[in-house]
Amino acid sequence: MAGPGVIERFARNREGFFRQHRLVVAVFVVALMCDALSTTYFMLTLDSSEELHPVVSWVAAIFGPIVGPLIGFAGKASAGLCVAIYLRRWAAYILIPASVISLWAAWYNVWGVHLYVPNLLRLIPW
Repeated sequence: MAGPGVIERFARNREGFFRQHRLVVAVFVVALMCDALSTTYFMLTLDSSEELHPVVSWVAAIFGPIVGPLIGFAGKASAGLCVAIYLRRWAAYILIPASVISLWAAWYNVWGVHLYVPNLLRLIPW
């Protein structure tokens, strides 16, 4: 016996989602906006080729260092919210870590880039 289809499940899970998860969604959106704004700052003050997110880097190469990160923000927010709605029971477990990562990225874009190179970045073959 198969469960409901993707569209039906999404529509059912969307009902009341934003009311139930308004705080987590707000933190998620603010964190993504901080990341987008700090990425714009990073691209305007340093070399924009240093951007590690491949899609944001590609979109910024096409649309520029201001519009590119804003498009990246919209894409990441849409994707994150769609996954969180579809997997509603796990929404907080999806959006809170994504918020923490985005806030760290925002901090790193402004201050951390001058302080250190994360060990994970040392594994990327340049």
